[in-house]
Amino acid sequence: MASINIGETLRKARIDKTISLDELQQRTKIQKRYLLAIEENDFQELPSDYYLRTFIRQYADEVNLDGNHLIDVLDGKDQPKQTYPELETVGELRKNKHAEDPKKIQFRATLPMVVLGLVALAIISVVGYMTWLDHQSSAMISENSSVQVERSAVSSSSVEKVSSTQPAATTETSKEPEKPKMSITMENNATSAATMKIEHAEKPVKLTFTGKERVWVGVQVNNALIYQYTLQANESQTTELPADTAQAVITLGIAKYGEVKVNDQTLDFQPADSLTQKNVTLNIAYAS
Repeated sequence: MASINIGETLRKARIDKTISLDELQQRTKIQKRYLLAIEENDFQELPSDYYLRTFIRQYADEVNLDGNHLIDVLDGKDQPKQTYPELETVGELRKNKHAEDPKKIQFRATLPMVVLGLVALAIISVVGYMTWLDHQSSAMISENSSVQVERSAVSSSSVEKVSSTQPAATTETSKEPEKPKMSITMENNATSAATMKIEHAEKPVKLTFTGKERVWVGVQVNNALIYQYTLQANESQTTELPADTAQAVITLGIAKYGEVKVNDQTLDFQPADSLTQKNVTLNIAYAS
């Protein structure tokens, strides 16, 4: 178990630095809902373990915390160091030695020799006993070696018989068919609107927007605006469609100022040199 609460530690550091979640979102480019999930230790809400570790490090950097230490805590590597009892100082030992009775001092002086003698005797006894056991084991091995050879021969022949009965077709059936790659095709296109078909999409569908110049982008599902953002030049933002979305409409305020990718594949909606708004309807079919 981790010795500290990762989410609580990050939240406290953010509050101490008077940074709001909206401001932190702008700095890190991490969506607010993921920042909240990290602060609540609700790590399963993040897309993957890779994003979890990356976001924790980014968050920690913005609030001047050690992100690598927090990852160690996440992995359970943060263990308390073992403590040992404090030993007496040399001065205290000398003081106690001089304060003792001379007879006790003499007894203690001879005690190590007695202990060493007992230890030596114990070692000799153990070595003798181990030597005797070794001789006994050698005798048993020589008597049973022929039996072991016969058993090994029988086991080997049994394995060969079982192996020979296996069908040769198992290697062929073990191969899994390759999954079809996602494809994007244009169905209808005009200056202000286009309809495109996406097949074999992997869940969740990720949309990545990049601004060539300042441009507003929005995403609608079932006539409801689920995402909007104003991109600056060379800025990128990413969002995900709700699970099992079959149709989504992407709107670009000025078509030629924006680029769109679906699951990291470029969406060629043919903006040409249009300075007008363009709506791109995506009809999505998911991979089985």
